Amino acid sequence: MRKLILLPILLSSFSCATTNQTEVAVPSPSVSPIPPGGDMPISLPSNIKTYNDCMKHLLFADKYISASDYSSAEEEMEEAGKICDPNNPDYNYMKAVFLEAEEKEKEAYSYYYKAAKLYLGKKMMNQVFKCYSGMLSINPDGEEVKELRPYFQDDDY
Repeated sequence: MRKLILLPILLSSFSCATTNQTEVAVPSPSVSPIPPGGDMPISLPSNIKTYNDCMKHLLFADKYISASDYSSAEEEMEEAGKICDPNNPDYNYMKAVFLEAEEKEKEAYSYYYKAAKLYLGKKMMNQVFKCYSGMLSINPDGEEVKELRPYFQDDDY
């Protein structure tokens, strides 16, 4: 009962303390960034037209995965598989992300590893680290993880 009495007093003390603050404009509810269905919009880079067809499919697949629309992501990955070079590290990485979202960890792990090796050949260490992180979350004791670990250890580790 005491808690119920103290609650209005506590709330009124906060409202008094904020009377000298400047006002902040709040957008009207009619200008919502979320469409009526409640799903977040899928935004792509403004320069999407500059990408080749393979990258376009990979970008769309990534956005569909982010929106949890796995059937559309699967369609995009199938189209990407038809036109992307199988040795394209971006394709292999996106395939791994898709497979992991589909809870096919063993397959995802092998695609992460393949992408990591391809990125490593191009000295794209940020991308190698993304692959390594994905592999680490699936099988932290895997031989492939142990192979990549030295690239990300410092002397103090």
